[in-house]
Amino acid sequence: MAVLAMAIFFGFSGIVCAQEKSPDVIRRSYSVYSTNLFQGKQLLKQGDFLWARAHFAKALESQKWPEAVAFAATASYKMNDMRAAEHYIADAEKMTGKGVFELRIAGYKALIYLKEGRQDEGLKALREYVALYNYLDPLMSIREVEAMAIKGMVNLSMLEALLDEQIIWREDEIEQYEKTGTGFYGRYGGP
Repeated sequence: MAVLAMAIFFGFSGIVCAQEKSPDVIRRSYSVYSTNLFQGKQLLKQGDFLWARAHFAKALESQKWPEAVAFAATASYKMNDMRAAEHYIADAEKMTGKGVFELRIAGYKALIYLKEGRQDEGLKALREYVALYNYLDPLMSIREVEAMAIKGMVNLSMLEALLDEQIIWREDEIEQYEKTGTGFYGRYGGP
């Protein structure tokens, strides 16, 4: 009976200790996530796609959130690793809470399919991107993307440049709005 009582006591103590540490574990986990996500984004901007993807993967070990998955897909695409890019995009599409990164996911899905030579799927995904973009943002370069989607004649390098411009503009504007309340979304009451 004494052994059973001790087991219950130590088991309960372990639960209490685990619950007490939980906020610290969560903070460390988020810290690892945000640090690696930030470093990955910086490396992506610098064109160091391999190390960027490594940081996004490290972030994903800590927290499985759409932002890191979408950026891992982007880095994989830029490395010409279509298999990994498609895997990340498929994972991102299944996640809830895509929010800001929904546009990145939709755009890179189209780019991946088109680069793989899957024309029908790529054009369908591109039309979905155009519809989403028309709903979300004001850059007029969407007309060039829309023309490619309608005509079915895609200049992949030009499309990639246009999508990157549109996606980055939106993400930067939302970040500016969240930090300062200014910018495009500050004038129009948020995204």
